[in-house]
Amino acid sequence: IFASGKLVCTGAKKESDVYRSVHNLHALLEEKELMLYD
Repeated sequence: IFASGKLVCTGAKKESDVYRSVHNLHALLEEKELMLYD
C-alpha cells in the first residue's frame, strides 16, 4: 500500500482472486482501525 492509498496486488491467477484479496485486506484494516475516511 502506497502513501497515496493505492496498492499493487500481484500473484493472482484469476481476477476473482484479486477482488477476494483486496476485500480481505480491507476487512483486516477495518478490524485494526487503520481505515481513515475523509
